[in-house]
Amino acid sequence: MKVVVLGGGFGGVSAASELSELRNRSKDICITMIDRKTRLEYLAAHPEILSGKVTPDEISGDLNKFAAKIGAEFINDTVVNIDFKAKKVKTENGGKEILYDYLVISIGAEQTFFGIPGAEELSHSVNTLKGAVETKNALDKLDFSAKEIHIAVIGAGLTGVEVAGELIDYLRYKEASAKIYIVEMMPRVLPTFSTEKVSNYVAKFLSDRGIEILTETAVQEVSEHEITFKNGKKHPYDIIIWTAGIKPNSLLENLEVPKMKGWLKTDPYLRVEGMENVFAVGDTISFESEGVRSGQNAEEAERQGEVAVENIIKTIKNLSFKKKALPKKYYSLYGMKEEKLKRYRPKNTIQNPRAFISLGSNKAVMYFRGMAIKVLAYRLKKFVERRYMKRFK
Repeated sequence: MKVVVLGGGFGGVSAASELSELRNRSKDICITMIDRKTRLEYLAAHPEILSGKVTPDEISGDLNKFAAKIGAEFINDTVVNIDFKAKKVKTENGGKEILYDYLVISIGAEQTFFGIPGAEELSHSVNTLKGAVETKNALDKLDFSAKEIHIAVIGAGLTGVEVAGELIDYLRYKEASAKIYIVEMMPRVLPTFSTEKVSNYVAKFLSDRGIEILTETAVQEVSEHEITFKNGKKHPYDIIIWTAGIKPNSLLENLEVPKMKGWLKTDPYLRVEGMENVFAVGDTISFESEGVRSGQNAEEAERQGEVAVENIIKTIKNLSFKKKALPKKYYSLYGMKEEKLKRYRPKNTIQNPRAFISLGSNKAVMYFRGMAIKVLAYRLKKFVERRYMKRFK
């Protein structure tokens, strides 16, 4: 029985880890992980690359080493297509085809620039570890002694406010000064959070440290050293860090599967709609249960990976029962009864998100159930980060 996991992010690693427990009890299970990157990237810590608080090695994990540890095969390649009828995954290098019995799609999302002229070509990003390192290098090349430097952060969501906070620390460590402004088209920072309390706190924290916040301001065009807004105003910049929005992985454009606004559409059991042996998790999907939408975050991706594998196990068992072909050696693995698949219940949702929000100066806010908890929030966030990364040691 071959299970292929596409993607080595939080959802893919979670699914592979759960599968390894299954493999330990049944050597008939083969696990293959495929990713174009060789390292898991701890996205939540990328802004701290800018201030130098973390190194790339500290917030990334070797997927080859991880796969070997759990008894899986790792293929470092780019997936270009999936033949669902033939149960084949096609990769870029040499046109390799990998067969599967069950498939878990966890290929994540990509940065979007909303088609704004000049935005993609002239902006930096922290959406990938490589992008965060390149952004840090670009900051280091700025001549802060020659003139007043203008740094623009586009997007005041979670990543945007964290980037702004780390820029403050970057300037402090460098003993330099610059004009930092953060641009948000919605009326407040952290617009996806349900309460204004945390938004107001974060906005004040950043403002008190000299950051200019431009809300209800949308970017119309980016040209060399100048941003034009839709209200007709213009603003100079020396470097732009773009944090506004994500879009579905470009691979999905080539797949003839049910989608919701470009994202994979799944049933309540995390199967791609209409398929019995293909599951999808993480930022790849648009998932809704009883009017509640799952957030696209690490916590949801991990939980979805676990539930998807639990349902793969139950599907294998149930099919074996129906065919009356379950060998005795599987009894301890699956149990003796046919089971219903587990419905996925989102917890970290669009309607009620929860998150750690770093603000620079070793400060953070933990947002949970509408409350902004500040005491020990940064230490707790770093504890969660270190504990997670231990699995790659």
